[in-house]
Amino acid sequence: MKLKVLIPLLLVGCVILFGFIFLIVKVNQQKEDRKRSIDEYLSRKNSPPPLIPRTEEIPDEIRQKFAAVPAIPEKPRIIAELVQGGSPETVEFSPKNPYLVVSRTYDGNSEDDIRLWDINNPVTPLAVFRGDSVSFSPDGKLLAISDLGNIDGNLKLWDIGKEQFMSSLFVAGLDAVFSPDNKLLALSSSGLLLWDVSNPTAPVEAINLKRENLEKEHTFSADGKLMATVESRTDTVNIWEINGDQAIKKNDINVIDGKVGWIEAMAFLPDPKNPILAIAEYDKDIKLYYPPDWENYNTIPAGNVKDLAFTPDGKTIISGGTSELEIWSIANGNRIASIEGYSGWVKCVDVSADGKFVAAGGNDGVIRVWDMANYLPTKQEMTQNFVVPIYFLPTNRLPQADIPEKIDKILRDLQTFFGDEIQRHGFGRKTFDFEKNSEGSAKVYLFEGKTTDEYYDRHTSSSVLNEIEQYFELSNNCYFIIVDKSIEKKSIKNKYTPSDLKNMRKSIRDMELSLRDYVFRRQGGNIVVDTPLNRYAKHVLAAKFGDAFGLNRDYRHPSYLMSYGRQSKHLSKSSAAWLSSSRFFNPEMTFFDDKTLIEALSSSKGRVRFKVEDTDGIYQVRLLVQLTNKNHPLGFQMKIDPAQNQTEWEKSYKGTYYTLHDALTLQGEKKATVELDYPKFVDNLIELRVIDGHGNRVYVKKRIDTSFLRRILNQRGN
Repeated sequence: MKLKVLIPLLLVGCVILFGFIFLIVKVNQQKEDRKRSIDEYLSRKNSPPPLIPRTEEIPDEIRQKFAAVPAIPEKPRIIAELVQGGSPETVEFSPKNPYLVVSRTYDGNSEDDIRLWDINNPVTPLAVFRGDSVSFSPDGKLLAISDLGNIDGNLKLWDIGKEQFMSSLFVAGLDAVFSPDNKLLALSSSGLLLWDVSNPTAPVEAINLKRENLEKEHTFSADGKLMATVESRTDTVNIWEINGDQAIKKNDINVIDGKVGWIEAMAFLPDPKNPILAIAEYDKDIKLYYPPDWENYNTIPAGNVKDLAFTPDGKTIISGGTSELEIWSIANGNRIASIEGYSGWVKCVDVSADGKFVAAGGNDGVIRVWDMANYLPTKQEMTQNFVVPIYFLPTNRLPQADIPEKIDKILRDLQTFFGDEIQRHGFGRKTFDFEKNSEGSAKVYLFEGKTTDEYYDRHTSSSVLNEIEQYFELSNNCYFIIVDKSIEKKSIKNKYTPSDLKNMRKSIRDMELSLRDYVFRRQGGNIVVDTPLNRYAKHVLAAKFGDAFGLNRDYRHPSYLMSYGRQSKHLSKSSAAWLSSSRFFNPEMTFFDDKTLIEALSSSKGRVRFKVEDTDGIYQVRLLVQLTNKNHPLGFQMKIDPAQNQTEWEKSYKGTYYTLHDALTLQGEKKATVELDYPKFVDNLIELRVIDGHGNRVYVKKRIDTSFLRRILNQRGN
């Protein structure tokens, strides 16, 4: 080939090659941009706002009309990290010295797996021992150390002050625990043994109950009159009354669930007048058993728990589970807060006698000691299950002087609306309550945003909530957030293409499929609206509140509040029944939450069937579906003109939102098989919502196998 022909061909080839490379790079960049846009859209987590300070100060006479946003509670700080190694199984504070901690590790390669620490000097332990269990005496002077591998004596008493062993008990015993009066030492040894250690230099066997099952995991009530133990072969918890030289079995608690050996921890409430027993099973939450019948009346929804400890004031319980500590209210079972900072399981937990410190160890071999002095009291005092009004003010706007009065009137009008509607349906006069100031009017918090209102125009809810959640506990209360924004419509270019939106919907769908059969708990909620408030009709605001209280879109009739239509003014009976059981409408309710079990059964004849179990009692079950009808349902009336209404349905609503299709109100049954009507034109991924007798809300997404059912329905429709 001639050179003058070859050179142009090479040039053309290079151009094509570079063009192809450029095209690949461009396509990949577009994919990355689209993925970034989708991720941003789905997460609604925008980058931190640009900090633009306020140029005009808020007048004092206006500021005084609002409540100040509470300061961020000081987060618990780590004051010591005790490198234990292995997998810590025990951690315990001295009852008298909150800076003294003993810990035990399960580690087959270590001969010194018990360590005594001064948390002021966390580098080197004060003493090390070999042993299988360890505990402090109530006066803080002794350690009881059991060691089945020691031929000199299986259980020893070690004097902390003298730093020497005082005596040995020649008995094969484990789980040695002192009674609160310092007189008895309980341990497991082919039954139940209690030794009199009043004179620790010469212990004497006091009670020996030979039993078929090893009695382990001993724990005493605060006054020492009761003791709880676990039968090793059955997981039955026995309650013993200690009376002089007798241990009398008073009751037993059957917690068998087919997984013997899964009771992880138990402890009595530190109140001698009310010795509630908390029992943690690995996968069954924390159950509270009450004297004198020792029945499980309440459950704390802690999930998988490896250890637990009460705070000395008896107000809270701290549990260790998967990678975090969780703090729970004893009064109502609500989760108060959580403490992160662990990898893997948190296997041992204890609280110091003065309540200032919490120690916990996990799979990483480190026991972390947290300072809770300023954190826990603040968290314990948080108000639960109110509507909390917040006025969100960007930096380029001044507060409307009359906004607190407007918010107060709106809340009272909505109280009346819900009270009238629930009473009209025969459920008594119930309504929600909102946080009030000393004068009895709405306590409106003035929250000053970090930047101007233009930033909050896009993704208003997520942008505002990202700032508010640092100061308010959003998981329990219901937050009514009014965002002060300009009424001028700003032109915002939509950076999402139709293809992006299609991919976003697919991503949401994939996420829903991955979460099907997973039961979610819900308690609080939020309502975010813009100013001016007079742009919202009362029933529109009522629908937004209804959504926060757990109601759903409801297109069964245009007069229903949750149809969001222009003529919506009333609650349906099923919605009124739901709210009548809500926590927000029952302020005196005891709020505990046992697990809700939902199992899909075979479907037939246009009905879907589920088995629902909840020991708190089942109050209502709701079936939500994504309607795919070509024509909009009767209750869908977003537009006045019928043609526009149909266009709106096809464009934005068809197959997009979960809407209420059927509901069944029960009478508090603990187990029920429910049948609900299943529509012909519907996506087969449904959502089931349940509210129990304590006002707890749960929901689960499930895929319904409707191949045979659909054939029947289609035949009926032809």
